Amino acid sequence: MTTANPIYDEDEKTIVGVICNTRDISGLINLRNELEATKTLLQKYSNELKQLRRQHLQQYEDFIYKSKAIEDMLQLASKAAQFDSSVLIQGESGVGKELLAKFIHQQSPRAKGPYIRVNCAAIPAELFESELFGYEQGSFTGASQNGKPGMFELANGGTILLDEIGELPLTVQSKLLRVLQEKEVFRLGAQKATKLNVRVLAATNKNLALEVKKGNFREDLFFRLNVVPITIPPLRERSEDIPELIRYFLEKLNKRYKKNLFISLEAMEIMADYSWPGNVRELENLIEYLFIINTGDEIGMEDLPAKLVADHVLSEHNLPEAEQTGKLNYLLERFEKDILLSALKIHPSIRKAAAALGINPSTLSRKLKKHNIDQQGKSLKSEGSAGKNKLEVS
Repeated sequence: MTTANPIYDEDEKTIVGVICNTRDISGLINLRNELEATKTLLQKYSNELKQLRRQHLQQYEDFIYKSKAIEDMLQLASKAAQFDSSVLIQGESGVGKELLAKFIHQQSPRAKGPYIRVNCAAIPAELFESELFGYEQGSFTGASQNGKPGMFELANGGTILLDEIGELPLTVQSKLLRVLQEKEVFRLGAQKATKLNVRVLAATNKNLALEVKKGNFREDLFFRLNVVPITIPPLRERSEDIPELIRYFLEKLNKRYKKNLFISLEAMEIMADYSWPGNVRELENLIEYLFIINTGDEIGMEDLPAKLVADHVLSEHNLPEAEQTGKLNYLLERFEKDILLSALKIHPSIRKAAAALGINPSTLSRKLKKHNIDQQGKSLKSEGSAGKNKLEVS
């Protein structure tokens, strides 16, 4: 690269010479290219690291997801797992609170230690101390001659999950608080405390902060448990996870029973629109039910429960006005088709099915033709749509 600067005479009007400065900038160009290549490589490694981290999280047991919400939640859980601080897992029933607790245990330095789950709602208040803290021999009538270690002792060196912690009576909460504060337990009838080295996790489907305000939960126990709060979002707030979960559950059942059942795009869309009040547990149970009752190789819209279809139709606010006014007729037609299919499954002939429905065989035949159902009770699908409207699970 060459630059030139003029030299003027004393009057600064006439150029009397030029100073040329020539530099070899190939080194600078090479340095710039190397910097750009380094930036590109750094970005590539960063993307690969994110992908590997995501794959690592997704490969853990049944955590199947696509949403950013679950990815962020698992990253927080993974960080919290490295410390012994208490974690309070909150979420609706069926979202996977126990699964997340196992994830935290498996990701922690205590992974090789015991993992003990305690269902707080299932233990009567009068048995709470003996079950969680244990007892010495002869400490009460009916006690084992050898005594018994409590759940906390069994979890020593590992993790204990206090599931349904919001169901604990107030009288029991104070006893649990002392154990968490002192990190020791007294067995019933014991004269000496047993030291504990236990990581405590708690899970609940209640809003514990609200329960504290209502006087149903001790504030000091809440603060002791709520060091790292993690909330699992309900399925309705992460609908992009629904197709991933459906494929996963179907694939698992196909492998187990050596079938190749798939779900139609239409049925997938309807299920993705549903609110799933029972969350992942409800979705998994429905997939298993549809898998069991299906006699073909496809789960179609006609196989879905009527409530899912009705919710889907009623939630379509962007339809043209003409289609909006036909929603009731559509639902009535859909329910009629379901009734006809059920009648033919129970009664193998047109005559018997018509008698069960209280209509003439000719009327039934006409309705079957209208809904494109054969006399064996199977929905007929056109060849053009059969291959187009299915989702293979492999």
